[in-house]
Amino acid sequence: MVMIVALALFGLSGTAHASPAAPSPPGRADLLAERLAKDPIQVTDHALRDLRPGTAARIRALVARLGVPVYVVVGPPRLPEGTRSRDLIPLLRDRLGKDGVYLVTDPDAGGTAQQFGGSLPVDRAWTVAALELPYEADIADHVQRWVEILTAPNVARRIDQRRPRPEDTTPSRGEVRDRKEMTAFGVGTALGCVPLLTFLIVARLRKAARR
Repeated sequence: MVMIVALALFGLSGTAHASPAAPSPPGRADLLAERLAKDPIQVTDHALRDLRPGTAARIRALVARLGVPVYVVVGPPRLPEGTRSRDLIPLLRDRLGKDGVYLVTDPDAGGTAQQFGGSLPVDRAWTVAALELPYEADIADHVQRWVEILTAPNVARRIDQRRPRPEDTTPSRGEVRDRKEMTAFGVGTALGCVPLLTFLIVARLRKAARR
């Protein structure tokens, strides 16, 4: 009896060793790192819907001016719950194993940047670029301004002397509505005056004829 129990336990133990646990599926950082290894400029499918054609090519040409390796991820406006771009960047660096500038952003120019193996103020420059540009600027415009700041002769001074955001001259919906209402009111008033003026002119002509 004891021998049978021992053999049964041995068989169960052997079965457990013969069936290792399935590996966990790769996470977001793993998938992005694999893509960055093939192409350092990654624009996800979700982001492509909100971007102009050729945005990725324009970003690629712009970051090449920095003269250092640059890895860019343009993802959806909202990352999975509990994930921040600031936390995702070190994970990408760890998975990819390469120094350089890492920029994780979205079509609205959110996110941030970080450099490994260098001292460029990439995060501050990204923030300043967002503060300088008008609200309707697209992500490629933000990257262009970011690169301009980082390639300035004196980067620190350029950041400290932040340019004011240009005023938005585009009328708001409320202003457009008010203008339409004022125009309609003016036209209505003018049309209402026409019969009165006609009546006065005719009456004056008749009075003159009687004289």
